[in-house]
Amino acid sequence: MFWNLLKKELKEVLTVSSVVTVVVISFVYAFIGKSVGNIEKEVLKKPSVAIVNLDEGDFGKAVEQGVVNFANVFYNGNDLQKGLEELKRQNGTALLVIEKDFTKQLQSGEKARIKVFWLLKGLGIADTISSSVFEGFYRTFEDQIKKAIMVQHGIQNPQFVLSPIEKTDTTVFGQMTLEDMSPPQLLNLTNSQTTMTSVVIMMLIIMAGNTVISSMGLEKENKTLETLMTLPVKRSYIVFSKILAATIAGSVMAGIYMIGFNFYMKSFTFSSTASLGLRLDLSDYLLVGVSLFSALLCGIGMAMLLGVISKDFKSAQVMTFPITALAIFSMIVTMFKDFATLSLPLRVVIFAIPFTHPMLSMRNLLFGNNMLVVCGCFYNIVLAVFLITLITRIFNSDRLIVGVSFKNSRKKENTKVQ
Repeated sequence: MFWNLLKKELKEVLTVSSVVTVVVISFVYAFIGKSVGNIEKEVLKKPSVAIVNLDEGDFGKAVEQGVVNFANVFYNGNDLQKGLEELKRQNGTALLVIEKDFTKQLQSGEKARIKVFWLLKGLGIADTISSSVFEGFYRTFEDQIKKAIMVQHGIQNPQFVLSPIEKTDTTVFGQMTLEDMSPPQLLNLTNSQTTMTSVVIMMLIIMAGNTVISSMGLEKENKTLETLMTLPVKRSYIVFSKILAATIAGSVMAGIYMIGFNFYMKSFTFSSTASLGLRLDLSDYLLVGVSLFSALLCGIGMAMLLGVISKDFKSAQVMTFPITALAIFSMIVTMFKDFATLSLPLRVVIFAIPFTHPMLSMRNLLFGNNMLVVCGCFYNIVLAVFLITLITRIFNSDRLIVGVSFKNSRKKENTKVQ
């Protein structure tokens, strides 16, 4: 009978429309990732530029030669109008104009000017990569011009004057000491994985919670729940089949969603945490799966409890707000703060929210904090058992049918007789 109930609930929760929705969202993420391409490859690509050199001195020729060595030059002349036309026709990155008397001004101690015409293709991140690459080259070449001027004025070691201090970074995080690594670099390396996990879990909890609450409200409104409870079936079977079916459906959706989101995040990932020796093995991934499954059990249990309180489908829609708010709050906190740096009261609050544990699991496992993940899984399982027990007692009390328990109504009848 339990398996029959589970199949029934799975058919109701894991519908074609819900699966298609998640598949479409995943496909959109994957398509965006493939369309944007790998930013790392774009950074390594040479920008296409045009040069208009109006200066005949040594510094002007040096700038011209430097640009030729760095970029793909599709025009090199002294006609500004023709250079602009070529820039648009070739869909290039920029046009450099080395103005007249560039060398003479530098040699006389005056500021010389290079005018840059940028061809902006769009305002997206990928559209401005080539411009950023060329801007970086310009700053490097400006340093070379400085060195040449210093040598001209008798400074023997211009490199020391430009960069008298060498900074080396060593980051101590927990029990790890990471050489040649600054905190922003470490954050950029780990953010791709932790962000993906947080977003997937947030979306999953919201979708699964809304589905369960709406389903309970609809069953109450259509009186199908009352019919189900009159059948010779254990009420605990009804409760657990509903929660387990929604959890299985949520896990399936999480897998589909994570595949698409993984394609999306790879397009913006410059390097991997594997370069630091931070890897997850099979046991770690299994632990992440247990953490996710236990959080789903808790979330769906909470959603079902809210669905029990709701009177009909309309009121059930309002009841989805607590689940949505907790999921979003968990995602924001785990993205902006580390659990170890929170104050004790806030740490207790964050630990009490079951959704935060799978969101933090990837980061904790990367840095060897396995015990925190295990404790989170244990807490979620205990909370899930408590919620299932509480919902089962509510189902057994017949409150869903008559609004009050049979015991309470019997007391009222005895009072009236007396």
